Amino acid sequence: MKNLGFEPSHYVLKVSGKHNLVFKTKHNDSDYLTKVAKDLIDQPDGHFTQFEIHPSDHANGEMTQAEHFVRPHLSTEL
Repeated sequence: MKNLGFEPSHYVLKVSGKHNLVFKTKHNDSDYLTKVAKDLIDQPDGHFTQFEIHPSDHANGEMTQAEHFVRPHLSTEL
């Protein structure tokens, strides 16, 4: 695929882990995001296990997009 001169204004970092834990952020420097991701994964007793970084020209929308749908919890307690 040819590079058509697309230079994204931001990169999006998504770090995920145990218990459906998700951390997302954006920045214009992918090297910085890589460092942030590795720091999160390397935390002792941390729950983050993997990360992905991708270029985005609509990073603000990705920050507010839900990763998982929350199911309503019906409680029997009064």
